Amino acid sequence: MKLTPHEKKILEIVKNHPEIINDPVKRAEIAEKNGITEKTLRNRIADLKKYGVIEQSGIDKLTESYTTSETYLNEIDILYFSKIFLDRRKFFIVNIVAITFFTIFISLIMPKTYRASAVLMPPIQNQGSGVLSSLSSLPLGGLLPQSADETMNFIAILKSRTVMENVIEKFDLVNFYDAKNLEETVIILSDNVLFVVEDEGTIRITANVNTGWFHPYKQEEKARKLSADVANYFVEQLEVVNKGQKIQQASFQRMFIEGRYKQNIADLKNAEERLKIFQEKHKMVAIEEQTRAAIEAAATIKGKILANEVKLGVMITTLNSGHPDIDRINKEIKELKLQLRDMDYGSNNNKLDKNKLFPVFTEIPELGVQLMRLKRDVEIQNTLFTFLTQQYEEAKIQEAKDTPTVQVLDVAQSPIKKYAPRRIIMVISVFILCLLLCMIYVYVIGIKNKISRNKQ
Repeated sequence: MKLTPHEKKILEIVKNHPEIINDPVKRAEIAEKNGITEKTLRNRIADLKKYGVIEQSGIDKLTESYTTSETYLNEIDILYFSKIFLDRRKFFIVNIVAITFFTIFISLIMPKTYRASAVLMPPIQNQGSGVLSSLSSLPLGGLLPQSADETMNFIAILKSRTVMENVIEKFDLVNFYDAKNLEETVIILSDNVLFVVEDEGTIRITANVNTGWFHPYKQEEKARKLSADVANYFVEQLEVVNKGQKIQQASFQRMFIEGRYKQNIADLKNAEERLKIFQEKHKMVAIEEQTRAAIEAAATIKGKILANEVKLGVMITTLNSGHPDIDRINKEIKELKLQLRDMDYGSNNNKLDKNKLFPVFTEIPELGVQLMRLKRDVEIQNTLFTFLTQQYEEAKIQEAKDTPTVQVLDVAQSPIKKYAPRRIIMVISVFILCLLLCMIYVYVIGIKNKISRNKQ
């Protein structure tokens, strides 16, 4: 069939850009480049299809095998790729089997890891004991041991360099790990032990020990035993260090309380001595009783004075002024008033003041305050003496106490089965990975074959 020049031009465009047959966006772009409208180009392509020119020219086949990567990714032919896989099945099977068996071989000769764990009960909280627990409400109760969660203290001790070095020295881990120095050994050991606080509050100490490559069975036995021994030795070191710290703390506390106890004895002695001197100086045996007796004595003297004044009044009216009885009554009244004055203000004669049995009334308030202060000092020192005596005895008990500070719930046992490697998981993972790689390989080969065939 003879085509017009315009139809030939359209056919040439279609040959150069076969995607415009089914892609409107691309068709509009090509039409604009060639100076025609998209509608005209679409109509001419339809005419060529009607004439059968496009099918005879193989344009539809080119379109189906368009070489852009995006088109081929969306046009996977299952049968086509299955054929490629079957054609190369020997290659795939050999590679998958070889890699899988190689993985099995590696898993059999690679180092084995054995894990052993010891479990500790939650640390006992120190609440104080005996008489001291009843004194915790006192102002000085701050000196008493306070309750605290020691779990983090246990973890800190287990992770300490001191404990790590003791474990390394005990089992000669420098040579076991074939490390260059102690620093490197500490790092390796830290990577192979695990200290975990579980939900129940227990502490799990886990030790991992690895064998070497191509190891004999004896090495596995050694690794099993060593993992349990290392875990248990961490427990022993925790007990040693924690007990040592508690004894040291108790020793410091005992020394402090002992010094304060001796000082208190001296202060109590001084307070008692001051009270004694004050009571001797002021005849203050019992101030309340003495004051009551002094008031009664003063009342008696006052009564005698009043009685004598009455008698004197009677005598003056009945007797002469120079009568001896009137002089005697006057002298008695004068002496009684002098005695009453001495009881109120004291005497000018110090010897008399020292020998008096009753305190002077004007001095009673001041003496009472001083006596109260002195008694208060003695009472305070006595209370402190009682408290410090109990504290001192408790501190000596704590310092000498040798009870365990760590409670072991489960002792580490030599493991029967290895912890790692997990051969089955390793082999299955490698097998699946090889299979996926082979499928990707088949896909890539299929894409390349289609591209090369279409280019031809």
